[in-house]
Amino acid sequence: MTDAGPSEVDIRRPSRVVRTVGRLLSRSREPDPAAALDETADIVHRLAILLGAGLDPHAAIRALAETSEPLAEAARCASPLEVPEALCAASSSDTAADRGWRYLAACWAIATESGAPLATTLERAADAIRALADADRQIELALTGPVSTARVVALLPAAGIGMALLIGADPLGVIFGTVPGAVAGVLGVLALTLGMRWNHRLVAAARVADPLAGAGHELLALAMSGGAPPDAALARVSDAAGRCGITVHPEPARATLEFAVRAGVPVVALLRAEAARTRRIAVTEALRRAALLSTRLLAPLAVCFLPGFVLLGVVPLMIGILRDALTAF
Repeated sequence: MTDAGPSEVDIRRPSRVVRTVGRLLSRSREPDPAAALDETADIVHRLAILLGAGLDPHAAIRALAETSEPLAEAARCASPLEVPEALCAASSSDTAADRGWRYLAACWAIATESGAPLATTLERAADAIRALADADRQIELALTGPVSTARVVALLPAAGIGMALLIGADPLGVIFGTVPGAVAGVLGVLALTLGMRWNHRLVAAARVADPLAGAGHELLALAMSGGAPPDAALARVSDAAGRCGITVHPEPARATLEFAVRAGVPVVALLRAEAARTRRIAVTEALRRAALLSTRLLAPLAVCFLPGFVLLGVVPLMIGILRDALTAF
């Protein structure tokens, strides 16, 4: 009976390790948002090619229905006018791929209502979705270094305990066996927890970017290319964006439209150029925040992780040395 306890512990430990490794592996297998957007753009581009070859919308969608769930849902529609609602119903989450499908739904709705060429519309939608993928890829690449640094810094307190164990000390015994060690351990864990949450918020703030930057200009250009007057085009864009669940900013697009009308320049070309400029500005701002993240991560390092290293590694070591010295006397 006395051997049952240790054997049970030995059996449980590997299972915990296996579960932990499994969770880490499952995280590493999470889909890449940029890759998901690229896949969506490829499907939309193939759909545009089929429409350009002369297939009607129903036949083109049915030909690609097996490539994605939103198109499989759209293939059940009785009319092309119902396709946007079907695409939105099948892409209701906030993932990058679903945002791409909802953007496509808005483009489809505006094109069918305004009479714009659907094949050309889908080609431009595919290009816009690829631009979103490129922007997401640039931001993630810029954040790779700071995020890796944050993860390494979070291991400092554990490294302090490991160093103490390597030199033959017993920091865990001090933490769990003495009052000063317990106080240092509690404070160290609190500092570590605060530092990890602080790091997480800094990284989350650096990742914030407008996922559909320039979409308002693109959709307004699409509505105008169908021959709609400015006020009707703006109302159509707002209605399509609301129905498809995407966020667009109509005021900058309205200002660009008014300037084009006053200057007498081609409205559609100017709107699309402004959409590209808006995307570049959004990516540049996100890259700037990513570059500043390395500096901002120094604050939790100094305030939380270094004190946690001292409290969990150095303080128990010193308490253990003093305790052994007093015991020797």
